[in-house]
Amino acid sequence: MSRLAWLVPVFVVVAARPALADDKADCDYLEISATSGKAPAIDGELKPLEKKLKRPPFSAWNTFHTLSSGHVALSRDKAEPLRLKQGAASLLLRDRAGKRIELTIEMDDAQGKRMVNAKQAVSAGDWDVFGHNVKDDGHILALTCR
Repeated sequence: MSRLAWLVPVFVVVAARPALADDKADCDYLEISATSGKAPAIDGELKPLEKKLKRPPFSAWNTFHTLSSGHVALSRDKAEPLRLKQGAASLLLRDRAGKRIELTIEMDDAQGKRMVNAKQAVSAGDWDVFGHNVKDDGHILALTCR
């Protein structure tokens, strides 16, 4: 009597990963001018950032004014320019997992010199602040993504 080996076909079900939320993010940004003045002042629009602006290195200035603001929709691995009044900036969505969003932030001064080049993991909904010196003043970019 011969033994028969029965092969049981194994079906592997591969679930396609939905590309919905993992490949996109919506970000809002504020371009801020920072100076040192006699009396501290902060624009009303910047109140959510007040605590962050009072900590180093931003505490070197005490007057903060909004230069521009905007919204940008990001897709994975595609850099999107930001419309700034001074210089230029771009954001790139590198990865996203739940509330953790990984970005590359680049910011150039008015002469085109790269001043900020950061790879940052941010929490969705939190404000992150980046900046550089312009002589004695500051040029700041604050952003929040969802």
